[in-house]
Amino acid sequence: MKAAAEGEDDPLSADIAFHVAILNATKNPFYRDLHELVNTALRISIRFTNRIKGRTASIPSHEDVADAILARDAVAAQTAMQVIIVDVLELIRAA
Repeated sequence: MKAAAEGEDDPLSADIAFHVAILNATKNPFYRDLHELVNTALRISIRFTNRIKGRTASIPSHEDVADAILARDAVAAQTAMQVIIVDVLELIRAA
């Protein structure tokens, strides 16, 4: 996602890849099977929200999620992901 933010990659694809990687990392077959659904939902949602706010995803917020996952801190990961979700929901409601 950092490369995308610096213009070296597609921001939409990078953001979706981040979230899909989390699904796949769970090694939970149910979540893995949601890959296409999540891909489509995020593609629609991210395109919409990026147009509203005029920028791509927040790198620091996504780093918080990744750092918590790497630290195996489920509570911190959940909290960090909720920050992203709440931000998006507030953005959509304000539109």
